[in-house]
Amino acid sequence: MEQQLKQLHNASERIKNKESKIYFLTQDTGGVASASVAQTYEYVKYLREAGYKAEILYEKKDYKGVSEWLDAEYTDLPHSNIEGGELKVGMADIVVIPELYGHVLEQIVNMPCSKIMFSQAYDFILETLNPGFGWVNYGVTKCITTSEGQKEYIKKLFPTIESTVIEPSIPSYFKPSEKPKKPMIAIHTRDQRDTMKFIKSFYLQNPQFKWITFRDMRGLSRKDFAKTLGESCASVWVDRISSFGTFPIESMMCNTPCIGTLPIMKPSWLTEGNGIWVFDESKVVEIIAGFLKNWLEDSVPPALYEKMVETSSKFSNDKERKEVISYFDSLLSEKSAELESSINKLTPVSENS
Repeated sequence: MEQQLKQLHNASERIKNKESKIYFLTQDTGGVASASVAQTYEYVKYLREAGYKAEILYEKKDYKGVSEWLDAEYTDLPHSNIEGGELKVGMADIVVIPELYGHVLEQIVNMPCSKIMFSQAYDFILETLNPGFGWVNYGVTKCITTSEGQKEYIKKLFPTIESTVIEPSIPSYFKPSEKPKKPMIAIHTRDQRDTMKFIKSFYLQNPQFKWITFRDMRGLSRKDFAKTLGESCASVWVDRISSFGTFPIESMMCNTPCIGTLPIMKPSWLTEGNGIWVFDESKVVEIIAGFLKNWLEDSVPPALYEKMVETSSKFSNDKERKEVISYFDSLLSEKSAELESSINKLTPVSENS
C-alpha cells in the first residue's frame, strides 16, 4: 500500500506541475498532406503553448513526418515512437488515439494512462475493432470528435462513451488572392479516380470551356493549397463519407464558391445558401458549367458570397485553441480529483486527522 500511495502522490504532483505527458498518436501519411493529421499537430501546438508536455506519437521509426507540407513550427514539435520503446506512461499521462487506430488499444490496454479517442472520420471507427468489441473494452471512457453528427453516431455505437465536440479551425492564411480570380477550378475528391473522371467529363461535355484550368489539390503543402484556393474562381468537393468537411470552409475563407455533393452525414455548417450543393453526383459537371457561365457574366449572386463569409467566420484558430485547452484543463483537473480521492482512501485515518 505504501508503494501505491507513493505512485498516487507522484502522479498527483505531476498533474499539478503540468508535467503530465499528452501523446497524440498520429497516422503516417507517407508525406502526403492530410487535414486530420494537420488537426492533430494543431492540438499539440496549442497545448505546448499553454504549458503542457504534448507530443506527437507515431508507430514506426521510419515515420515520414509532415515536413513536406507543414511549416517548421509543426515539424519541430516533439515526437516519440512506439517501435523505439519511447512510449512510457504513468497514471498522470494521456494517450490520444485516432479512431482508425483501434488496434493500438489492445497494445496499451494495461498501461496506467488515460486513453482518449479522437474521432475525425466516423467511417473508420469500426475499421480495426474486433466484432463485438468497443472502445470501452479497452478502458476508454471519453472521446473528442469534430461534429454533432459524429457525436450522435458514436453514442449509438458506444452508449457509455462521453463525447465532446471541438470543431476544426481554418488557418488565417486561407484568404482570397489580392489579384483577380483566375479561370481555374480547384478540385478535391476522396478518390483520385473521381478527380480525373470529372475533369475529362467536363471537357467532353463543354468544349467551349477547354481554356478553363482544373487543379487537383493533392500533393500540395498547406500554404500552396491555400494559395491555389485563393486564386481559383470555384472549387469542387466530392466526398460522400466526409465527417466534417474542411475543404468547403477553406474555400469560403478564400472567397471561392464551392460546388459539392452532399455527404451522408450532413455537417451543421452546410446550408442551402453558402455553397452550390447537389445530391446527384452526375449533375456536378453540368453545375460547374452553369457556374462558369454566371461567373464570366459577373452574375453570381452576391448573397452566396455573403453566406460564405458568415459561415467561415465561425471557424477561427482562437476559438478552437480555447476549446482544446479548456478540454484538457478539465480532463486533468478531473484526473487530479480522482487521484486525491484514492490517496485519501488509502491514507491511514491518523494521518488524515
